[in-house]
Amino acid sequence: MVTVLVQRTAGIVERFPGGTQVLALLSRTRRSNLLLNLFSVSGGALVRWLIGLLLLGYAARVLGPEKYGLVGYGISVAAYASILLSPGLLTWGTREIARNRAQAGKTLFIVNMTQVVLAFLGYGALVAFALGGLHQPSERRMVLLCGLVLFTIALSADWTLNGLELMRIPAGLGVLNSCLTALALVILVRSPRDAYTYALIPIATSLFATGIVYATLLKKLKLRLDWPSWRETRNALSASLPLGVTIALVVVLHYANNLIVKAYLGMATLGIFLAAFRLLELATQIPGLLSTVFLPRLARFAASARPVAQREALLFAQVHMMAAFFIAAFSCAEAPAVIWIMFGARYEGAILLLRVMAVGVIFNFAICGYTNCLISFGQDFTMLRAVIASAVVAIGGGLLLVPRAGALGAALAVAGVDFAGWLVSLPNYQRTIGSLQFRAWLRPALGGGCIVAASLLMQKLGWPLWARIPLSAMTFVPFVLNDLRGVLR
Repeated sequence: MVTVLVQRTAGIVERFPGGTQVLALLSRTRRSNLLLNLFSVSGGALVRWLIGLLLLGYAARVLGPEKYGLVGYGISVAAYASILLSPGLLTWGTREIARNRAQAGKTLFIVNMTQVVLAFLGYGALVAFALGGLHQPSERRMVLLCGLVLFTIALSADWTLNGLELMRIPAGLGVLNSCLTALALVILVRSPRDAYTYALIPIATSLFATGIVYATLLKKLKLRLDWPSWRETRNALSASLPLGVTIALVVVLHYANNLIVKAYLGMATLGIFLAAFRLLELATQIPGLLSTVFLPRLARFAASARPVAQREALLFAQVHMMAAFFIAAFSCAEAPAVIWIMFGARYEGAILLLRVMAVGVIFNFAICGYTNCLISFGQDFTMLRAVIASAVVAIGGGLLLVPRAGALGAALAVAGVDFAGWLVSLPNYQRTIGSLQFRAWLRPALGGGCIVAASLLMQKLGWPLWARIPLSAMTFVPFVLNDLRGVLR
């Protein structure tokens, strides 16, 4: 049935001017492993993104700002404990498998067994903090529940499939995981009293998906878990240390303002701040997905064909900046409609916060594109320097601005974080790649400006949201058409 539908669609497309060329381009695209992975990951990401968007609004409405802030606080504290898991091992493992697939089983064993041991140590530290540093029973219970995520991180294996450039499998499992999470959430979370259940649901579904990944690796792909020597494990920890410190600092800067807002302004204000911040998190998942597709390929070329990798760096930058300006423009222009539809009147204070954070989306995509590209060339310390600068801005900006400007000060600090890190990465990027790739910015920036102008004009004329979104999106296409052609080719 699907084959017949595709054939009929191709016949219709062929009748239009240029239709034959489009079909030929798509035919070549199907044979490209990079594009197949990109479309698989993008399609899965779109489904998960839409489900996450719906769940975000549902949970915030059901729980209310106070309980929603409580869950966010527990997640933030648990994220700090995850620093003890040497998070650079996952990125190191992905890169090592991409470079030497024959060692995939041994790499998986090194990473996961090391992280399981560290997960017990991290959870022990979390228990000590909850019992000794938290006086509210609700906060203590929430932190201990959210801390169980350490074990799902330690046991994760989807990064192995990414290193093998089999991104289609994790993409499909991600969709399944999101659907199961949505079903459980709608059934089990009905009132603010279900906040603890809400925190446990994603942990349970992630463990289920991890089990499927292991079954795929061991039974379908016949992967052997070879026992590594102590020297190999020590070398892995040493090689991943720069990335581990870098990712630890990313966690610190990412969640710093959540804890600062809670400390200065209380749990309810944290809930309102998180309404905008969670939307920002959804948007900034895209650079990670792009890295999932491009980083193994870039790492392989950087090791064997450096000039090819340098040329593909432009493609990497183009994809990031097209997505960055598109999302930032819509977030800024349609912030009132987004907040009202998703969260309701109780979260009205998040509108201005979302607009401020939307500016930060551009530089988040930029720093992820530039630094992930440098990681594929083995320039791990560049990312470390960029993240140190970002962490200073996140913590210093939050402590300076939140007492004076409230949640708006935290939003300004969030927007400035990635800009600072991106500036620090520029000199080394130019030395490694040979260009700062600013031409990848120009056309998407103009297109984003057209989106904002068109959307604001239609708002003034009273046009509904369902009409504003596609019409304003159409103004973006002419500016990025050449870049899209370059990506498909």
